[in-house]
Amino acid sequence: MRKPQDRARRSDLWPAWLLIVCAGCASQSVVLQPSLARVEPDRLKPDQYANAVKAYRDACAAGTAQACGYLGFMYDNAFGVQRDLRQAVVLSERSCNDGGAYGCAYLGYLVQMGRGVSADATRAAGLFRRACDGSDTSGCLLLGIMYKTGAGVPEDAEYAVQLFSKACDDGESLACVSLGYMYANGEGVDRDEPRAQELFRAACAQSDEIGCQAKAQLDSEQPVP
Repeated sequence: MRKPQDRARRSDLWPAWLLIVCAGCASQSVVLQPSLARVEPDRLKPDQYANAVKAYRDACAAGTAQACGYLGFMYDNAFGVQRDLRQAVVLSERSCNDGGAYGCAYLGYLVQMGRGVSADATRAAGLFRRACDGSDTSGCLLLGIMYKTGAGVPEDAEYAVQLFSKACDDGESLACVSLGYMYANGEGVDRDEPRAQELFRAACAQSDEIGCQAKAQLDSEQPVP
């Protein structure tokens, strides 16, 4: 789940679901559009938005929790639909309640930012934790940031390192960058610049601009913020 402030952000975070097709309908052509229901919204191209909205809506109506969360993202960002923050909240909440880890992470973002709902850092942290427990790397990353900064939760650098490590291991490039900063500055772990450089290099290899910048800073022996 990437957001403009990136995160942006993300990797294939969500499991695919079975597509229901008509048995014994060999004479009918296969409809390809539903495959978009499995694509994370931040991976879409603008010319796919309208078709993706329909695919997400159909999958959500059929009971696919992740698709409801994806549709919530589209309403929040006005991708293929008019912006409707209330609808974004309702869909993300439905997704989360039905077991969609993406929906929990996105609802956490909306609650944290106060978009379409009252801002509540404590509730946001709980939602990010549910998402992280459901193997959504965005949830782990965003919860880690909260614990690193002490925003809405007690500051805990060691726990932040654990969360960043989990998300980084699962392919979240921004988590690798965040973990690299922790190693570069000795926050929650012993200072280890070679390990930081390794993490920045891994993020940069995924075309993460922040990771590339941090790698260049360490290469030139400039202090990493």
